[in-house]
Amino acid sequence: MPAMICPKCGSPMTTGFLLDSAQSPKPTEWIEGAPEKSFWTGLKLDRRRRFPLNADRCERCGFLELYA
Repeated sequence: MPAMICPKCGSPMTTGFLLDSAQSPKPTEWIEGAPEKSFWTGLKLDRRRRFPLNADRCERCGFLELYA
C-alpha cells in the first residue's frame, strides 16, 4: 500500500489504530446500524456486521482518517 498523504496539509500520515479499553483492550470496531439498548449487555450487537477500524494520523497537523 502506498504511503498516505494528509488531505489537509500534504504531510505524511502514520497508520495506527484506536484502542477500546472499556472492558478488555482491543481495537475499536465499526458496527452496522443504529445503536439499540440491551438490558444485559448495554447494546445489542448480535448479527451485525463488524469491522475493525484502521486510523491514519497526519504527522504534522494531527488530522485523523478512519477506515473500516
